[in-house]
Amino acid sequence: MGLFEDGPVRYIGLMPVTKEAVQRFVDLLIAVRPITHRSMFGGIGLYVDGVFFAVIDDDRLYFKSDETTAEAYDTLKADVWVIPSKDGPSVMPYREVPSEILGDRDRLGEWIDTAKAVAERKKTKSKSKKKAG
Repeated sequence: MGLFEDGPVRYIGLMPVTKEAVQRFVDLLIAVRPITHRSMFGGIGLYVDGVFFAVIDDDRLYFKSDETTAEAYDTLKADVWVIPSKDGPSVMPYREVPSEILGDRDRLGEWIDTAKAVAERKKTKSKSKKKAG
């Protein structure tokens, strides 16, 4: 069963994606972890255990990243997610998932877990700042 069988979907906005790319990435990810997804500003947000850990934008898959994961992404020459804004390009805390990782189910599962952990740390830091402020 496909994601878009109820009719055509037109993505508009900041993060265009094709239904084929969404289906391809969801199929890859759901084979290793119980992910869910939602439309988000024309793109797709991905969740594992209710934690927002990834984005599909412009037919590319990006995982949440921080300073603890940068070296792994840098080693595989993974792009940073950059989105346009009226004030110029905005660098987002996400990195493109390298094809080497997408092709290895064991490593893909590890990278999903790591991206989820990054997202959980960021969420915890945000809550701590709100309580302190």
